[in-house]
Amino acid sequence: METWRLKVGIAALFACLILTAAVLCCCLFGFSGGTEEMEGTFVEAAEVMKG
Repeated sequence: METWRLKVGIAALFACLILTAAVLCCCLFGFSGGTEEMEGTFVEAAEVMKG
């Protein structure tokens, strides 16, 4: 009885890790795939510093 609980727990752990990695990748690399132009205050500040 403990064996299947251990297997289910390990499977749930891997599922959570994969889900967390997928969300992290989406947050880091963006949802749009980088097709649209960046905008915002940080970009505006970088453009002012660039000249």
